[in-house]
Amino acid sequence: MTITGALLDLVLAPVCLGCEGLIAPGDSARLVCRRCRARLRAPPAPVCPRCGAPKRMTGVDADSFTCPECREWPDALRFARSACLLEPPADRLVHQLKYRGWRALAGPLGEHMARVRWPAEAHEPAVIAAVPTTPRRQRERGYNQAQLLADSLARATARTGVPALRRTTGSRTQTALQPASRAANVAGAFAPAADVTGLHIILVDDVLTTGATAAECAAALAAAGACCVQLITFVRAFEIRGPTRQ
Repeated sequence: MTITGALLDLVLAPVCLGCEGLIAPGDSARLVCRRCRARLRAPPAPVCPRCGAPKRMTGVDADSFTCPECREWPDALRFARSACLLEPPADRLVHQLKYRGWRALAGPLGEHMARVRWPAEAHEPAVIAAVPTTPRRQRERGYNQAQLLADSLARATARTGVPALRRTTGSRTQTALQPASRAANVAGAFAPAADVTGLHIILVDDVLTTGATAAECAAALAAAGACCVQLITFVRAFEIRGPTRQ
């Protein structure tokens, strides 16, 4: 840290966006404190080999080969992984990025996502693409949080980002919908925006809940010739089974 930076910390101590506590002097991370970074909890093993859901949170036996979270997904959506569970402080960090204008948070969150480990049999993705938002939400927020995360992940993993998808309908937000309504809400909402023939794609979003949005994106990409689609999100939410569902 420079002398100027140290003096600024004394006068205007940086505040953590995860807990609102002061960030300790000398901490190189200026947005999320060490304690909050340490509290980000990855989905605990054992997990579904396809979607990464912790089996103890899905209500199935650890030895079961049938996962209720991804059994309705199309074959085009081959794998999914999330960096952490939707619980404090990850939930607050996502909120700050998505609704409070803290676009700089995409940097550290994307770097955290870059440390996610894929199954050994996963395809080697060639490009990274974001789940597109609606034009209205883009105007309201001034950015697409999924695109910011995708850009950060691309930098952290030295991969190429591609604007592979576009939004064709202005569907309602998925947040307030019941799981059964999510698939219908995004049906036909995406179309290819670039030539994806033969590509392996990592699809990026902020939150994975039922996978309805990712499934529609993957179906559109597969129909356009993509070889494989893998999804990665910063957080994983659970809404039906298990004590962590909200």
